[in-house]
Amino acid sequence: MKQYIVKDLQETEKVAKNLASSLKGGELIALSGNLGAGKTAFVKALARALGIKEEINSPTFVLLKVYDIAYKKVNKFVHVDCYRLRGQEDLFDIGLGDYLNYDNIIVAIEWADKIVNLPKDAIKVHLEIVDNNQRKIIFS
Repeated sequence: MKQYIVKDLQETEKVAKNLASSLKGGELIALSGNLGAGKTAFVKALARALGIKEEINSPTFVLLKVYDIAYKKVNKFVHVDCYRLRGQEDLFDIGLGDYLNYDNIIVAIEWADKIVNLPKDAIKVHLEIVDNNQRKIIFS
């Protein structure tokens, strides 16, 4: 388990860039944490580190967005936001089966704790509010 205390978006971007450098394709990144903990900020920083130039907005109402990228052998980044799910849902019920286990796709799920049957090899990223200016980012 690794953990970081970040004081601002620049430090969050460094942590996200470090994660991006380790990604090869086929990963599922499962983000959890309270409202306002920084999940979307982390995904935006990760997307920038993967070379996405367009603005990343949380897909709260559409559930998922797919971005074309050119990062190593990866050509798609899928951003999922499960905040509006009412209960525990299966990955396939929300349409993620089309994007999992492909070595040319990276998937990041906000509010991943609302999903059952996450793959055991998912990269779990938990964000916590330490105070108004600091966040704790825990990888497990």
